[in-house]
Amino acid sequence: MTETTKKLGFLNFGHWNHVPGSRTPDAAATLSDQIEMTVAAEKVGLDGAWIRSHHFQDMLSAPFPTLAAMAARTSTIHLGTGVIDLR
Repeated sequence: MTETTKKLGFLNFGHWNHVPGSRTPDAAATLSDQIEMTVAAEKVGLDGAWIRSHHFQDMLSAPFPTLAAMAARTSTIHLGTGVIDLR
């Protein structure tokens, strides 16, 4: 019998909104939230954390420094990119 290993992760879009009451009012808050979400995901046993960027949306535009910051705070979760466009 073959054993199947399932992997579970998440894709974070890194959005922020310039509206009153937003929990992520700017890029700094978004970056902090993204890193903390990755740390928490690793603690509960998720296998992967993925990020992406997209044209014309308010989101983090430098995925590789973001991944480096995520990697500095984690040790076992797999990190990667979804869609990365050329800005």
